[in-house]
Amino acid sequence: MVVHTWGFVPSKPDSPWIKVELRAESGAVLRVSGIPYAAALASLARIRSALQSMNVRWPGKSLTLHVHPALRTSEMTGLDVPVALAIMAIQGKFLPEKLSRLVSHGMLGLDGETSNPEPLSTHCSNRSLPPSLIVRAIGSRESFPNVTNLPVQECHHLSQIVAALNRPFIEHNLSQSEKAESEEVMHEWGTIKGEGKAKMWLCIGAKLRLHTILAGPPGMGKSSLVRAAHALLPHNGGNPAPFLAPHPSGGVAGLLGSWRRGQPVSGAWALANQGLLFLDEFPEWPRPARESLRHIMDTDSLYLHRAEGSASWTSHAWLVAAMNLCSCGHHPERCTCDPSERRRYRRKLSAPLLERFPIQLDVGGHDETECQKSWSECIVWVQDKQEEARPKWQPDTQRLAQAIFKKDHSSKRQQRHLRILAEAHAQWENELNIRPCDVSAAFDVMWMNRQGWWRLH
Repeated sequence: MVVHTWGFVPSKPDSPWIKVELRAESGAVLRVSGIPYAAALASLARIRSALQSMNVRWPGKSLTLHVHPALRTSEMTGLDVPVALAIMAIQGKFLPEKLSRLVSHGMLGLDGETSNPEPLSTHCSNRSLPPSLIVRAIGSRESFPNVTNLPVQECHHLSQIVAALNRPFIEHNLSQSEKAESEEVMHEWGTIKGEGKAKMWLCIGAKLRLHTILAGPPGMGKSSLVRAAHALLPHNGGNPAPFLAPHPSGGVAGLLGSWRRGQPVSGAWALANQGLLFLDEFPEWPRPARESLRHIMDTDSLYLHRAEGSASWTSHAWLVAAMNLCSCGHHPERCTCDPSERRRYRRKLSAPLLERFPIQLDVGGHDETECQKSWSECIVWVQDKQEEARPKWQPDTQRLAQAIFKKDHSSKRQQRHLRILAEAHAQWENELNIRPCDVSAAFDVMWMNRQGWWRLH
């Protein structure tokens, strides 16, 4: 894992903008490039103490620290903050891409307090600012002398910096291609009239990476909703999250992986790591391919053993499937198929497989309500990784959930999904307590888990 960010050294008027790169890998070695080794050790000692004061664990990995242009020992002190932020990104405190267009400056005290160690230069100007890279700065205003075109957020403690990074920040200098892509997706999201419930649950699924299945007749916007939901996912290192939509003819090998010429070959599931894996026409996939998903949906890992050798993959892909409610594809009101044929088609999906889809959406064109949040608000809500207080369960909601579990004969997995969905629905509504309507909404979206769902409609 490599994290990129920017530092600022006011005592270097010709090139004050310092690129900081930190790589983490297995091991226990420290490598530095562009700075004296003793200065790096002193800086990391201060950073380690500051992180301990915030109850942040030091990564037990080999670290490679590189800065460009090269610095002297006296200039390294101002890079405590960007290096600390890079370490916290490696620990998962916030997304690494938040640092790629951020410049920060300051020396850390042992308790996490920041200070400006550099003598202020009156000759530092904006002429050396990397174009379209640095969006904002974090530190004291005095740390950035004579830099007027850069928004600076005042922060005097490492905890304040983390809080500022976890707050939504709208970038106003997107490239033309990024603007066009965002507007295209927003238009695609907006062209689907209604389906406010489906849009809400897709946002929840994107935020929590809850596997989702959409059911409904063709032409109702299932594929469009999935493509728009992919745009909600945060970028990984400046690159969009992967999006894979394999064809059913690929079977188990194309979906999970195989061996070719003595070498393991990754399948679509592994390639979609941290992204979205879209399986359209889900019942038409071969049964071995469908049922093989049951294990990896629970564990996010796959171990492939063949005579040629063994291979393993780990993937945190968000699995989204789409299907029709009948082989003819027509709306239930227009379907002329025999009920036995309809049940046979729906029974291609086994109950254990459906249990692993917490969110089950009925996209039939009958929901005329609009989404409560706009497209930009959905993006901010999904990509905001700030730790939120979990909504609390009240006695009445606890009793309601227990009554549902008992009446529906729910499994432990279904009970866990119901609790997760109820809490997520309350967070979407900005509620501190879980209400009966949150439990009911969670129960309604798990409609395929009920016995005899194939007889519905």
